[in-house]
Amino acid sequence: MPKALSDRFEQRKATRGKLVEAALKLFSTSGYEHATVDDISQAAGYSKGAYYFHFSTKDDILMELLRMWTEGRSLALDAGTGQASPGEDVRAMLEGLFSYDEEPRWPAVLLEFWSQALRHNEVSKRLTQAYAGWRRQLAEAFAAASAAGELHVSSPDDAASIALAAHDGRAVQVAIGAPAGAMTAVELADALIAPLRAPDVAIRRAAAAI
Repeated sequence: MPKALSDRFEQRKATRGKLVEAALKLFSTSGYEHATVDDISQAAGYSKGAYYFHFSTKDDILMELLRMWTEGRSLALDAGTGQASPGEDVRAMLEGLFSYDEEPRWPAVLLEFWSQALRHNEVSKRLTQAYAGWRRQLAEAFAAASAAGELHVSSPDDAASIALAAHDGRAVQVAIGAPAGAMTAVELADALIAPLRAPDVAIRRAAAAI
């Protein structure tokens, strides 16, 4: 690619990235309904024309943020696999799913996704697809840990649903400001796993901690 075209491509990529970053900030503070295209453009340091070069509507940037969030949660789940054992895979996957330490603005935007899903069919569809995929992945991990004798799980599907409900509850806490004493992502993951651990596994872990 000629240098001029390459530079132009990188410039457009940077512009789009700043617009998305501005939308993330505004949607997490002002909310989707109150943030306008003008607001997003100004916050990014560009004109409205620059916004419409990259996005046709305000909905388009919402969908881009939804794509980024769902891909981020999927990557967090994937990063938890390949641990020392199936049981540790589950714990690491849950910790990754629950954690928003690196980007604490996402939970507030997640509330906006949920709100828009009530009247925006495409948002509802993509959220439903994402949650269904995560539920399958978590259920498979719970089933593997149960088959390995590390966790006692009567219904992997139910365990996966409970894990996702725990994620949503923690996301709300982060969005509104976690109260004093609220569980961290690590503590929540451990709290969900502890009652499921097979007795011999729990004993070995306790002995190793001494």
